[in-house]
Amino acid sequence: MEPGPDSDADGFIVQWGRYSWHDQLPSLSFTRQFAVDVRETWTETDWYQPECWQVSLDLVFPDAPALADLDRLNVENTGFDFTPPGPERDYAIGEAEWEVQHYPTLQALWAGTPLHSAVTLDRAD
Repeated sequence: MEPGPDSDADGFIVQWGRYSWHDQLPSLSFTRQFAVDVRETWTETDWYQPECWQVSLDLVFPDAPALADLDRLNVENTGFDFTPPGPERDYAIGEAEWEVQHYPTLQALWAGTPLHSAVTLDRAD
């Protein structure tokens, strides 16, 4: 499926923080959203919207002094980016790397060893 310029058919987000579902422990999540064509039949006159799904890698870390202010940073995620793969997507990934390079707390989080992790696949809401 070829996504249009305003499509949410292929995107990513990186998120970090302390959440109740992780017992307020530091966590880091990488999520990729993608569209799945589930139609069985289609004609030019039919309205059709593909299903959007997300696959996520969630990492939960032990608490540490270097992560104390994780929930007080002025950023908590990269925001969803739906630029097409290629140079624009590479730039967006570089912006996520920039966040890590400019926040010592994020550097400590990304360099840490997780207590546990999970991979999930769900329909996007």
